[in-house]
Amino acid sequence: MAKKSFLLIAFLILLVLPLFAQEGEKVTLEKNGFFIAPLGEALLYSQTSVSYGGGFFFGYGGRGAIGLRLLYAVDKENQGVMELLFFLRYFLSSRMVNSGPFLQLNTGPVLFTNKSVGSAFDGIGTISAGLTFGWRFSLGKYWFIEPAVRAGYPYLAGAGLSAGLKI
Repeated sequence: MAKKSFLLIAFLILLVLPLFAQEGEKVTLEKNGFFIAPLGEALLYSQTSVSYGGGFFFGYGGRGAIGLRLLYAVDKENQGVMELLFFLRYFLSSRMVNSGPFLQLNTGPVLFTNKSVGSAFDGIGTISAGLTFGWRFSLGKYWFIEPAVRAGYPYLAGAGLSAGLKI
């Protein structure tokens, strides 16, 4: 319970922080470019517990973007999940490019591992597909924060936060 409360408070603080950073800045259109960010996420891969993990993503584009994300997560039963997802992203705001709300399609291989000795489930994989909704908050010209939620298969839902660099 303490972990959930901490994550909620941290999420809310990081959600409000960029609003103050934007004060007085003029919104300008940005051209296509590369972006990269580490990420942390909580996922519902298991019916009994939440998986927590981290990874990174990188991509290229402006209003529409393509990219790749890598994530490794573990639940309290030592069930590990490794995702290698390709994504297509579209920013919904017509005023801003590479900023604001976005929708993202994710697909790619997922590998499940059980860290307990003698498990019959080591190395089982499947294909994942899902939809992500997020919001990119620009922190100046090069930095950004992205809270996001997603749903799909084989996981039920997930929520995460990333902070990265636009090049």
